[in-house]
Amino acid sequence: MLDIIYLFGSVTFVLGLKMLSHPETARRGNLLAAVGMTVAIIGTLFLYNHTDGKTTRDGMKIALILGAIAIGTISGWITAKKVQMTKMPELVSLFNGMGGACAALIGLTEYHHNLGNTGALSFIIAGLVIGSISFSGSIIAFLKLNGTLNKPIRLPSYNLLNNLMMVGVIFILYLYCH
Repeated sequence: MLDIIYLFGSVTFVLGLKMLSHPETARRGNLLAAVGMTVAIIGTLFLYNHTDGKTTRDGMKIALILGAIAIGTISGWITAKKVQMTKMPELVSLFNGMGGACAALIGLTEYHHNLGNTGALSFIIAGLVIGSISFSGSIIAFLKLNGTLNKPIRLPSYNLLNNLMMVGVIFILYLYCH
């Protein structure tokens, strides 16, 4: 049942993203993706079981998760309603950065639970790396759009440094996963 819920969530995300590309369907696309996310969260909260068959559902954990969702929803809704349309690209980059930061933090919290599981660990570290890059890139985009960062910061031979960093990250990923 949970796999079907996840499939439904994935399909609604893809359809919602597709609908975001046209102004007349963007609102419905956003709502469709939100419905998919809601169904996936509820399914995970109430149907997920660990591989050892144990559940970790207790009232306090569910209350904390639902409370965090409520706080995020209310603060995001209020922020989105208050922002001027000309500031919308800044808000989108900031929200995207928060998504990347969340992915990185989830990777950090799941890392020690998956030591010795090469497959899961490789995905966790990839999520950590991609989330960190997404966060930093989105914050830079926000600062540029906001006018705070007017002059680009360039290190000497930055292309070479970026490539060396990428190779280093891949090497570290290999070391941690084997």
